Amino acid sequence: AVVSTQSTGEFGAVSYLSFSLEAPYYYVVTSGTKVNVYNVKNNTLQQSLSRFKKTAYSGCIRRDGKLIVAGSEDNSVQIFEVGTRSILRKLSGHVRPCHVTKFDEDNVHVLTAADDKTMRCWDLPTGEEVLCLKGHDDYIRTAATLTQCPDIWFSGSYDHTIKMWDKRSGECTLTMDHGAPVESLVVLPTGGIAISSGSNKIKVWDVHRAGTLLTTLCNHQKTVTSLALDYTNTRLLSASLDHQVKMYDLSSYKVTHSIKYAAPVLAVGTTAHNTELIAGCSDGIVHVRKQPVPDTATPAKRPLSAITPGTAAFLERGKNTPPTPKDAVSGKEPKRKKLAPYDLHLKRFQYTEALDHVLKSRHNPDVVVSVIQELFRRDAMKRVLSGRNEETLQPILYFLEAHITNPRYCTVLCDLAHILASLYSPVLGMSPVIDKLFEKLNRRLKFELKVQERYMKLQGAMECFFTATGLS
Repeated sequence: AVVSTQSTGEFGAVSYLSFSLEAPYYYVVTSGTKVNVYNVKNNTLQQSLSRFKKTAYSGCIRRDGKLIVAGSEDNSVQIFEVGTRSILRKLSGHVRPCHVTKFDEDNVHVLTAADDKTMRCWDLPTGEEVLCLKGHDDYIRTAATLTQCPDIWFSGSYDHTIKMWDKRSGECTLTMDHGAPVESLVVLPTGGIAISSGSNKIKVWDVHRAGTLLTTLCNHQKTVTSLALDYTNTRLLSASLDHQVKMYDLSSYKVTHSIKYAAPVLAVGTTAHNTELIAGCSDGIVHVRKQPVPDTATPAKRPLSAITPGTAAFLERGKNTPPTPKDAVSGKEPKRKKLAPYDLHLKRFQYTEALDHVLKSRHNPDVVVSVIQELFRRDAMKRVLSGRNEETLQPILYFLEAHITNPRYCTVLCDLAHILASLYSPVLGMSPVIDKLFEKLNRRLKFELKVQERYMKLQGAMECFFTATGLS
């Protein structure tokens, strides 16, 4: 099936995603000083909550989609009613920014955790604090509850530990050492398996066996920022600063899918019934990948293998009907499509020839950047750029000067320019032509930086205006 993708823009980095599991299946995006509510069916903005004086954190929607809880940089926790924007409760007790908010499984208690190293439980009807858990030595940035055992909570902290708490006694019953600041944490519904992320590692723990480490997954190159389970709890999703979202099969802990985005991914999750995969990035873009629902109303065609030879249906099937496995096919096989010259060079590990050919042939910039990305993936770029003379260096500098400010290519081309500068800065001044090209590239980058600085000032002014006026 064809997967459709949509994107929506926010006013800041998307730090958290939350999903309701009951109709109308809203999902909530936390970004900057806003918490926005979207409709899954048409990906439209339903409501924007901008009642925050400072940065909002961890906007979480209740399972039934009726209430939202969110923390803030000003230490407060607010509870909103979906559809009215009214603040039902304002919970005060934390003395540092509150980064974690969740509804407990009973839907009448709220779990919060903050940079003051405490995790607290609040009674939703009264707004009173009923429990305060202390035991971490650093900021708490993630927490998890259990569907089948509401009295057990998990927390992850920058002190490298994951703790399991018994809400009835208020004591920590198990501690696991991740070995790095814990960014995200999920627990399977049975409570037997806990999965944590910190640095570029994902670790799987057996809670029933006193927190035994089962396996460590090292499929990302940079910090893993978010973990999530799919709707069926058979797949694990991970998002990272290396622009990648990966999907794992929980039966084997093998990567089954990998998706690359244009910016570091800070949050990821799936909607109810796994119809959409949603990722939030540091550039404020929310990417929605929608899996189309198969049309069951269209009757299935009769398979060719069910047609009996010699019948009228067999004779009327037409000359363009593809052969079945039982048919004897005569004739020549179709010719294979020839590879492009640069693809042939890459296949033969002739990396320098591949880059020179794609630059001299004046291909579409998309093709040139794709070859450059492939060379980076193969860790061959520094070798390809080394030892060039004036004639072979010019096409690279011409291409950089022409396309380095294009938003689609700037990430890859800036890395390329950095390697060129480190390799050839010691020999600048020996070739007037190369010196002139480096000067043009320098001017182009300085001009682009000035333009971007103006855009950032304008964006900041607009964000202040929108926050003050309450516009979405």
